[in-house]
Amino acid sequence: MLESIVLFAVIAAFLLYRLLSVLGQRTGEERQQPNPLERAPDAARPDPGPVPGKILSFPTPSQRAQPRPVDEPRSLAEGIEELGQFDPNFEEVSFLGGARAAYEMIVKAYAEGDTGALRPLLSDDVFRDFNGAIQQRGGPEPVALTRIAAADLADVRMDGPIALVTVRFVAEQIDGGDVIDLWTFRRDVRSKDPNWLLSQTRAGAV
Repeated sequence: MLESIVLFAVIAAFLLYRLLSVLGQRTGEERQQPNPLERAPDAARPDPGPVPGKILSFPTPSQRAQPRPVDEPRSLAEGIEELGQFDPNFEEVSFLGGARAAYEMIVKAYAEGDTGALRPLLSDDVFRDFNGAIQQRGGPEPVALTRIAAADLADVRMDGPIALVTVRFVAEQIDGGDVIDLWTFRRDVRSKDPNWLLSQTRAGAV
């Protein structure tokens, strides 16, 4: 009898160990996606490839605080140089790779109404606009974009401790036309948080 009790105890302990080892493999972070614009100084970000074909209809942004105007016009190179003084890890190729990935993620999440995926990528004002538009339309929305044809820096500047980088996206539509978007990403260079947030969207000139 004593040997049977010991045997059952050993089996129960083994099963408990296997159960805990399996449960321990789930951390609660599996569904979270990293911000593609998180600073990564050691490696350039790969080109994420084409955008899935869907129809995009972004909300009209509310009035938001704009960067302070500069006294004199400055070139893009001067803006990049100024940003580099505050953030030595900023690198154009890596940033644009992350910006393309962020564009894809935001377009897809907005079309699907996935506010959980949008929240960590957008500033408070932009998220409020996007969330309001998602609630008003009442369901997923198709998008007619087929792929990102180009993504280039349009403006780089510092507004106090806030770095503002504007990217000009050219996205091809199914009907053969192009959509031009100017998206401004921001980051407080004093913060230890390396993530950039989308802080403004507007239509660009063809």
